[in-house]
Amino acid sequence: MSDTNEVTYDWLSYAKIGTLILCILIGLVAMFTPAQKTPQQTLTTMQVALQGGVVAAPGAVAADLPAWWVLLFTGLAIGCYGTIVGIGGGPIILPLLVFFYGWENELLVATSLLIVFLNAGSGCIGYSMQKRIDYKGGIKFTLAAMPGALISSFTHHLINLSFFNIIFGIFLIFLSVYTIFSINNLDKTKEQEKVLLKEAKAGGFRRVKFMDAFGVKYDFFANDKLGVSMNLLLGFFCGFLGIGGGVFQVPILIFLLRYPSHIATATSHFVTLLTCAIALMPHVFLGNVCYGEALWMGIGVIVGAQAGARIAPKLNTKVTLYLFVVILIVLAVKLFLV
Repeated sequence: MSDTNEVTYDWLSYAKIGTLILCILIGLVAMFTPAQKTPQQTLTTMQVALQGGVVAAPGAVAADLPAWWVLLFTGLAIGCYGTIVGIGGGPIILPLLVFFYGWENELLVATSLLIVFLNAGSGCIGYSMQKRIDYKGGIKFTLAAMPGALISSFTHHLINLSFFNIIFGIFLIFLSVYTIFSINNLDKTKEQEKVLLKEAKAGGFRRVKFMDAFGVKYDFFANDKLGVSMNLLLGFFCGFLGIGGGVFQVPILIFLLRYPSHIATATSHFVTLLTCAIALMPHVFLGNVCYGEALWMGIGVIVGAQAGARIAPKLNTKVTLYLFVVILIVLAVKLFLV
């Protein structure tokens, strides 16, 4: 069997068909699964603070919720940006749901996973047309993440909201610091590249070699063993935090597995799509997904992801990563204040 990963039209067709089937399955289950829980109809601490400390009467809470057009345009921005950096939008979507609604943990995570799933599905179609997804590696990483993603769906009731926000905020700060210190490592000298190539061959890494739709040729070695090992743990945290996994996958693929940045963002979207689907299914059957609230933001991320997939090839990798770091820090600070 050849160790070369060829991206062909067949893979592109399978990606589109698989994405369509997953979307249809989720939609059918959503239509025929009654919700078992009702979102809390109370203002969160953050909402009270934003209103100057004035607590609205219970009957007036609905008027304080975001309008459909706010959710739609928010989804457009998140879908575009999340696809550009390959994170699926999870680190942005979840805090926004906390600020807008203040639901229980399982409702927040389940609804966030649905929106991230729609974002990743739309982005994957765009990236598959560009032929920039490493399907072989993506499938391996997803299979490794599957057990943890399933288990995570049944653990949210064990953690209170405040502690959940602190965990997520610390994670975002850690990730932003790691990214800042790793950005300069993207540029390698010829001598460094020779050393890395020698290590890859000695370690038996899988060779990935193909040409994308723009005529750009890629030839690199992927450390699948390390990727699989890390995803054994990441599957749980992706599902538990409700972010789908893209925010983990991009730094790992770029800095540890040595993927080219454009291939990393595309492959990250593919893994995020599959991981989200796995983590989301138990939530759907448990009635944790708030479909009405996710509708407009979901439409926005689908459209925004298509725009992001077209913009991404034109952007400088370092600029994108610095923008990624800024938004991580802002969201982490806000989570600490909730």
